[in-house]
Amino acid sequence: MNRKEIDLLLSRIEGLKSFLENNSLENFQQEILNVENYLKRFGSLAELLSHLENVEKIAYAAKEFLNIDEVAAYLQVSKGYVYKLTMQKELTVYKPNGKNIFILRDDLNRWIKRNPCFSNAEIKRQANVIAYTLGQKSKNKPTKGGKK
Repeated sequence: MNRKEIDLLLSRIEGLKSFLENNSLENFQQEILNVENYLKRFGSLAELLSHLENVEKIAYAAKEFLNIDEVAAYLQVSKGYVYKLTMQKELTVYKPNGKNIFILRDDLNRWIKRNPCFSNAEIKRQANVIAYTLGQKSKNKPTKGGKK
């Protein structure tokens, strides 16, 4: 164990000691029951770990800024490609301490959306909108002689 782990363990032991001193045996037993009931919800360790992974994903999704590793995972590309995008100024980066690179999730989403490939249904919808707009303009266009 390193010094940090020992300090953390001592801190937890002191917290437990304080809890035991300030609570009755009944309160302690109730806390154990609460933990057991929580763990029973999952049935197995694998289910609990799966639940924790989902919680991590939710927390990850809520992050506004992502580091290079997270950006690579988010875009499903290599870290080298992310660095290339930043060097070519394709992505706006933030360097609060001059070294670590952070990128806004919204900037990544805009970058992803820069070259859409529309479905046939979307192309048809856009064509209908354009045709309707052109039809409206031709109806409102004055004819020679000043009458519509």
